[in-house]
Amino acid sequence: LSLTIAHINDHHSHLEPASGSADLGTTGGEFDYELGGFPRVVTKIAEIEAANDNVVKVHAGDAITGTLFYTLFGGEADAALMNAVCFDVFQVGNHEFDASDSALVTFLDYLNGSDDCATVTLGANIVPAPGTPLLPDPPTQYLRPFHIIDFGDQRVGFIGLDIAGKTTVSSSPLETTVFLDEVDTAQRYVEHLQAAGIENIVLVTHQQYLNDIALAEAVSGVDAIVGGDSHTLLGDFSAFGITGEGDYPTMTTNADGDPVCVVQAWQYSAVVGELHLEFADGKLAGCSGTPHLLIGSEFSREDDAGETVVIDGDELAEITAAIEAIPTVAIVDPDPAAQALLDT
Repeated sequence: LSLTIAHINDHHSHLEPASGSADLGTTGGEFDYELGGFPRVVTKIAEIEAANDNVVKVHAGDAITGTLFYTLFGGEADAALMNAVCFDVFQVGNHEFDASDSALVTFLDYLNGSDDCATVTLGANIVPAPGTPLLPDPPTQYLRPFHIIDFGDQRVGFIGLDIAGKTTVSSSPLETTVFLDEVDTAQRYVEHLQAAGIENIVLVTHQQYLNDIALAEAVSGVDAIVGGDSHTLLGDFSAFGITGEGDYPTMTTNADGDPVCVVQAWQYSAVVGELHLEFADGKLAGCSGTPHLLIGSEFSREDDAGETVVIDGDELAEITAAIEAIPTVAIVDPDPAAQALLDT
């Protein structure tokens, strides 16, 4: 089975683009550009879907809190833009609990409110008490420990984990909501899925890059980890003047000694990860991918009078060609429907 995972994490209600500057050695020197924005995420994930078979779309947590889009709309704007992607899996992060369980439920109701999209929200190590917002009476299962996706006669299990200690200490979950140990919970559900005949297993985590590597090495039966929380940029962006913190994907081994690949996709709607997995005989047989830094197609700089001047003509062509030669940087136009939704 060949599987592609398109993933983001920690967008933190950053729905509009930011800005950046770079010097690629082109004629005019340093220039400014638009960076990210959720409508570009929508476009890039759609491109990945169109170019590959067996695509799973993953958000590894901390969707909400961080900008006025959350302060004003309480998750409605984030959910609307996420549904424009229609993620298959969403793992809740620690900041989803910043305003306690009830605010998380409000956000998940928005996320689940689309007739055109069914995102499964994970949280294997999160145990809400009966009768509380995340487990109301009559019961609604807001959080699931895992999600199984069928690809013909092949099945892949996705297990979700949130960072237990940090969420309990630095966010505001109810005291009755229990956060279980990440390693123990992962191993328990890996074995549960293996007992059901599912051999290929991906962990979707929100517990930091270094913790993911340690988790991979402590648990048997895991093939890949798609993570978040530490806002880690993986990959080579040196040509663009940005420093990554490790390889994309980062390779390690699990408790069985079998290979595991670990990925994360930076922050704030700026990067979409594209992870390719090859499975054979129940194990990971290959792992590769590209993190895509999303930038706009218009470039500018300030002139001597402090006025913004848009770059065009030969210099625009020169900058565009230089960027297209960098595998990890993608010139992406915002998805028109998502942009119209965001404008509204």
